[in-house]
Amino acid sequence: MTTEKDARGVDLDIKDAVEGYQRFRRQFERDRAFYKSLATRKQKPRLLWIGCSDSRVVPAQLTQADPGELFEVRNIANCVPPADATDDAVGAAIEYAIGHLGIDDIVVCGHTGCGGIGALLEPIPPGREAHLGRWVDYTRPAHKLMDAAGVAGAGRLTATVKAHVQFQLDNLMTYEIVRAGFVAGKVNVHGWVYDMETGEILAYDPEDGAWRGLIEAHGGAAG
Repeated sequence: MTTEKDARGVDLDIKDAVEGYQRFRRQFERDRAFYKSLATRKQKPRLLWIGCSDSRVVPAQLTQADPGELFEVRNIANCVPPADATDDAVGAAIEYAIGHLGIDDIVVCGHTGCGGIGALLEPIPPGREAHLGRWVDYTRPAHKLMDAAGVAGAGRLTATVKAHVQFQLDNLMTYEIVRAGFVAGKVNVHGWVYDMETGEILAYDPEDGAWRGLIEAHGGAAG
């Protein structure tokens, strides 16, 4: 891989990031009071967002959230390892979000064309990509379900993405703090899938197992 540079030998990717930072600094100065309030008061996000690391899927853009409104966990294929898994990063975020920040809504959001979901469809080099191989194994239950159901063809990946989100909702319930909150009616969990081609978010309805447009699923919203 060759790093693209300008005539002065400056890395163009880093240059772009620095220029973006400069624009942020100008915005920061214009909104200094807002950013000062973020820095001096305790954060109180309205959602715990567990989403994919994919650079094309930006939670704050999809929800038009301001800084301070989303507590985010982003990883390959928006995975929620079961509570007894060896990875603690996601579990720690879940416990902190509910136990310390008082968040009562958890969103697990997948997306169409997810490379992390599709990774198991091709061999993964066991040495060079061992970490990736172990991580995407969390998507295997969804793939097994598709195999059992005989789902194939162009719609297989999207169907797997949806099934994977449903499995992650089940995994959330393996965490005592989530399960207890849910049973008490104090914590809600939501499964969403973002369609990158249409810009639509679909929401999973556990009552009938259907996927519906997000606005329809939540009874409409003010324009």
